[in-house]
Amino acid sequence: WEIAPAHLQFTLTGYQLQDKFFEPQILVYPTDEYAQLNSIAAEQIQKLKAILAGTALSKETVPNIPIFNAAPLIASKMQVINFRNGRGVRLLSQYAQYPAPINNHELFYHFQGLTDDGKYYIIAVLPVTSSILAEDDKPEATIPEGGVAIPTETGPDQAYYDAVTNALNAMYEDSFNTSLFKLDAIIQSITVTP
Repeated sequence: WEIAPAHLQFTLTGYQLQDKFFEPQILVYPTDEYAQLNSIAAEQIQKLKAILAGTALSKETVPNIPIFNAAPLIASKMQVINFRNGRGVRLLSQYAQYPAPINNHELFYHFQGLTDDGKYYIIAVLPVTSSILAEDDKPEATIPEGGVAIPTETGPDQAYYDAVTNALNAMYEDSFNTSLFKLDAIIQSITVTP
């Protein structure tokens, strides 16, 4: 999953949320070269192209981040958005290699897009928090009012993930920290040129 061509990586300094699982970053890859070098990336680029061609948004249809050796547990607040010379899909997600509780330490705004000419593939990973999530994945972490309790018998299961997804989907974009409107504005300001 780590094989990639030379690419640009922008790390956002002074980002509102610090000390989260992921650094706030935007990556720009040459699309064809990345797809040729990495079959996982090629698959995700094809999923992105299908979304941009009109495939319905769902956890199964949105592209995963090819540089993560983990799988998404949820996909909420999904929306296709434009940037200055392209389009892509944004969502809130959390990745793990095990059935982890959804929490503010690991939740992030995820964007993947393609330039209009298809030459560049953009991935953004920007930490975000919600007032209804526990601060971390520790069993003793307090679940705030309006949050979803973890099933005590089984631990996080699909019903739990669906309930968290629905609760996050019901929240207004401005109620997240950082506001999804502000994060969308960052993405919408992107222009990629050779």
